[in-house]
Amino acid sequence: MRATLSLIALVAGVWLIYLGYERQQSLEGKAAETLSRIGRKIDGGDHTTTQAKYYIAGAVLALGGAAGLGLVRK
Repeated sequence: MRATLSLIALVAGVWLIYLGYERQQSLEGKAAETLSRIGRKIDGGDHTTTQAKYYIAGAVLALGGAAGLGLVRK
C-alpha cells in the first residue's frame, strides 16, 4: 500500500512539474510572469505565479513519492 501511494505521489509530482513548464512556456504564463514583475515593482509584495505554485507542489510530491519508494536516502 505504501509503495502504491508513493508511486501515485511521484507520478502526480512529475505531472504538476510538467504542467508548470507548459504554462510557463505559454502566452498566458508569460503574461502572468510580466504582470507579477510589474506588481512587485509597484507594491513590493509577493506575487507568486500559478506556474511557480505548480513547480513547488510538484517538487514536494515528487520528493515525497521518491522518498517513499526508497529512491532518496533519508
